[in-house]
Amino acid sequence: MRAAHLWLGVCAAMACHAAWAAAPRSKSLAQFDAGYAQCEKRHAEMRGQGDQVYANLYRLKLDDSLRATLAESRRSALYKSERRRASQKLARSMAASDVTDRLELQCQALQRELHKNPGAAKR
Repeated sequence: MRAAHLWLGVCAAMACHAAWAAAPRSKSLAQFDAGYAQCEKRHAEMRGQGDQVYANLYRLKLDDSLRATLAESRRSALYKSERRRASQKLARSMAASDVTDRLELQCQALQRELHKNPGAAKR
């Protein structure tokens, strides 16, 4: 019986750790996705390549496991609220010309990240 309690404690700790580890990814992913969506609007060749660019930026290997993790993060409430917040902030600041210029520089940097791994086919 004691072993069962210990096992439940270990499982609970692992679940808490997984949720804690996913929280920063959800927030950074939401902010990245909001900015990347603006770049996709400006540059058609970037459409559908967001996961590859995200992986390149964070020096991650884009495989099925990472794709599943990103999809799970995008379904989380934290991601959805952070994405809404980031999108609203971008929309409010887009009127300033310096913001538009900085966004274009960011889009160019993201395009370079996309071209670092030209062999990666989009799925």
